[in-house]
Amino acid sequence: MLTMLLSQIASQIAQGEWFIGLAFLFILLPIVWFIIAILLCIWVYRDAESRGMNGVLWLIIVLIAGIIGLIIYLVVRKEKKSLAQPPPPPP
Repeated sequence: MLTMLLSQIASQIAQGEWFIGLAFLFILLPIVWFIIAILLCIWVYRDAESRGMNGVLWLIIVLIAGIIGLIIYLVVRKEKKSLAQPPPPPP
């Protein structure tokens, strides 16, 4: 769908209707950026919760700080907890 929209914008620009293509671009880019930011925040929340960290805190940090908050989270996040215990050694 995105490639179809971009090809439509390119054809409008080629036909001399560059202002319509530019308007679509200025509308499309913030929407795509917002969708990516929301998906990223959902991932950070779920990942932090699965690692035993405070998911809401990290969600707020990534919302406020953006890419810098994501980098900080990736650096300081804990190792994932293993749910399965290794079997006991044989007697």
